[in-house]
Amino acid sequence: MQLTYFFDVCSMWCALSDAVLAEIQKRYGDRVPITRKIALINDGAPLAAGLEQEQWYYQRCEVTTGRRFNHRWIEKRGQLTWLPNALIYASEKLGQGHKVHEALKIAGLTRGEPILRRDVALQIAVSATGASRTELENALDDPETSSTISASSAEFNAFAVTQRPAFVIRSEIEDTAIFSGIYRAEPILAAIDAMIADENAYAQFAATHPPIPKYLLLAEGLRVAAPEKAEQLPDPHTDHCPRTTPTSQRRQS
Repeated sequence: MQLTYFFDVCSMWCALSDAVLAEIQKRYGDRVPITRKIALINDGAPLAAGLEQEQWYYQRCEVTTGRRFNHRWIEKRGQLTWLPNALIYASEKLGQGHKVHEALKIAGLTRGEPILRRDVALQIAVSATGASRTELENALDDPETSSTISASSAEFNAFAVTQRPAFVIRSEIEDTAIFSGIYRAEPILAAIDAMIADENAYAQFAATHPPIPKYLLLAEGLRVAAPEKAEQLPDPHTDHCPRTTPTSQRRQS
């Protein structure tokens, strides 16, 4: 099973969902490895909201969740969230991504520091990691940082969802659950439990049953691609049909 988590560090909803990731890691460990990917708010374009509009959004969040965040990390309309997120990715290349993520989140969404400013964000990252400013700037300005964030944001959009955080959970038998904008743990944990139960059932079946005969897989493919050739396959009740062949754990409908 694999969980891909799309986030923007400037999102209060992503800040809320960090507790969900912590619970998943605690409950499932290596059974559900987590890959974090950046999906920039507004696809990286300038933010339409200014300080007053953000304040309204944050008040609504407080009523909904009981959690109050500080909206003053944004200073004016038209700013971008690229810089702090890019700094997180750049820090990951130095093995310090989690520390910088936490430091920027707390500085911006708790203390209201202007983390969209380059000098402010860099100083926070330096303090959190002990890395040199030059080292962080070189990683931040590396063209690979920008291209990777563009690619992960495009990957997020390819799922035809709009809200961050987004959890994309794919099991070994290729079942997939996508949660977009969901920050509460219950539905996500329920989906993981259900998918693990099916994985376990498939593994138990594979341990007690022979692989599916190759002629059945071949017949299914021919029925779809070339129905006329499917009629030429051996009779499944004769000895011409192979009895043991490798099989896939993929769910067949």
